[in-house]
Amino acid sequence: MLVLFVAFATGSSLGNAANNELSWVAKDVSASLTVPGQQGASNTRLEVGENGDARVTFDVLEGSNHTKGTIILIAGRWMLTQGFTPTPGEEIDEMDAAALTAQLVMKLLEAGLPKGPPAPGTSRHVSYSEKTSAIKVATTSASGEYGPPWSVNGTVTVQAPGSPANYRLNFKYSDEGHTVNMNLEGNVADTKSVVSFPDSMPLSGWTIQNVGPYQERSPDGTKFDYGARAQIPKATTVGELRKLQ
Repeated sequence: MLVLFVAFATGSSLGNAANNELSWVAKDVSASLTVPGQQGASNTRLEVGENGDARVTFDVLEGSNHTKGTIILIAGRWMLTQGFTPTPGEEIDEMDAAALTAQLVMKLLEAGLPKGPPAPGTSRHVSYSEKTSAIKVATTSASGEYGPPWSVNGTVTVQAPGSPANYRLNFKYSDEGHTVNMNLEGNVADTKSVVSFPDSMPLSGWTIQNVGPYQERSPDGTKFDYGARAQIPKATTVGELRKLQ
């Protein structure tokens, strides 16, 4: 099963948030990631339902390449895609990227505001630095690490009771001795209207892929990997898809 827990309901292990329990909880994380001095942006939104189903929407502009689409994960085993054609061998990359970015956002928020979001109607300044511990993010099929020293500065605002926490963060970290600078902007919501996909939802218009471990034989031997493989299952609705083994 693809790991999409995204550190949503877990206390951070970073610095001053180490002894806190459920400081931040979210089921819906959007993020716009940009790098100062570079053109382009990565805009992602990850929504996770109560039953573990998830939806990723993304709009990524990198140089002259523009990729936009929607991904739905059903029962941790089926990936539905629409609006884009994944590169062979990289079918799961966009979902991984959204999950890793959401994890990074949550870890930065927990480190900077370990007691959770500010009170409604207020804005809080975020300022935190770490000299020894790296930030690690991971799904079943991808991982990332942001080395120390790293720091985060910015603001977090909650407009009204029940509203998302809007954040604007500048994040700096070390990569092989070089300082990398990025900006993150978006919102984090623990909404009651979490994403869900009814059993009656038709599969027409979606490309269906099976997610999980697989092996691939070649003249060089057998390759074991984890990813998404295109399939045409005997199902016409999400409900029928859930029942397949």
